[in-house]
Amino acid sequence: MFKTFKVEVENQLNKRIKCVKSDCGGEYYGKYDGSGEQCPGPFARYLEECGIVPQYTMPGSPSMNGVAERRNRTLKNMVRNMICHSNLPKSLWGKALKTATYILNRVSTKTVAKTIYELWVWRKPSLKHFHVWGCPAEARPYKPNESKLDSRTMSNYFIGYSERFRSYKFYDPKLKTIFETGTATFFEDIEFGGKNKVRDFVLEEESLTIPELINTVAFDKTNSEPLQDIVIESPTQDNLVIHEEQTQDP
Repeated sequence: MFKTFKVEVENQLNKRIKCVKSDCGGEYYGKYDGSGEQCPGPFARYLEECGIVPQYTMPGSPSMNGVAERRNRTLKNMVRNMICHSNLPKSLWGKALKTATYILNRVSTKTVAKTIYELWVWRKPSLKHFHVWGCPAEARPYKPNESKLDSRTMSNYFIGYSERFRSYKFYDPKLKTIFETGTATFFEDIEFGGKNKVRDFVLEEESLTIPELINTVAFDKTNSEPLQDIVIESPTQDNLVIHEEQTQDP
């Protein structure tokens, strides 16, 4: 992975990696042998061959590498929330981690005015293709041997963005497979089936006009005496209906 990243940096940016800062973990420096001494591993030897200076932090002091530790914590919190608020299994945490990294590379930070994507490709990123991770979708996968009467779309879940094509990644819960396609309809406004459900309060407000007491006297044209007093009474407490606020659970 690091070799591929090193070649991409040199070809795309015309720059060379001069220093790598990490902890003294076994994947970076090396594992302990039988005598209890930590010997340099393949990654440490590769840095030495390329002339890259390694900078290691002291064991048990993650605060010395605070920037990387804080970003790892942010990614872990994002992945946890993405999985908890979806119907997808925890085995897809890797896809959620890639999607979280994809999003963070395209949003600004407090320390740098430009995004990481803009610093890499020298143009502003587009956010129009962003969708809610884990939302249901109707996607059309590529089937070279499908017949004319087969269903064109499949019900699945959105799990990320493609690295090679301008398309999306979807997870089929029935076949438990992952495929990529650029033709899909996303349903982001429906209620998710995660563990943490938020109550949806619906407040209905109605106005009520109470008429005043009016006395009306009707006269006959031929007779000056009043025919009948017409009285419109105001509604009493018994026949007055008051609409209260209603709450509706999801």
